[in-house]
Amino acid sequence: MTSQSRRQFVFDIRIICDPADEPEITRALTAAFDGDPIERRPARDGYRVRLYTKAFHPDPSTLDTATEA
Repeated sequence: MTSQSRRQFVFDIRIICDPADEPEITRALTAAFDGDPIERRPARDGYRVRLYTKAFHPDPSTLDTATEA
């Protein structure tokens, strides 16, 4: 495997949400991205929560675009 085939794009995700929405958002992030563990911190308003993670996406130019007929 070449180093180019292993390249990934990394981006930070920050979400501010109602605590009741946290489990659904966490499940969606986990399903959508390969990433670091999600960190939870209180928001400045004292009610909502902030969720932080780093998400990894493979370089689109290295993905296999062949589809089965």
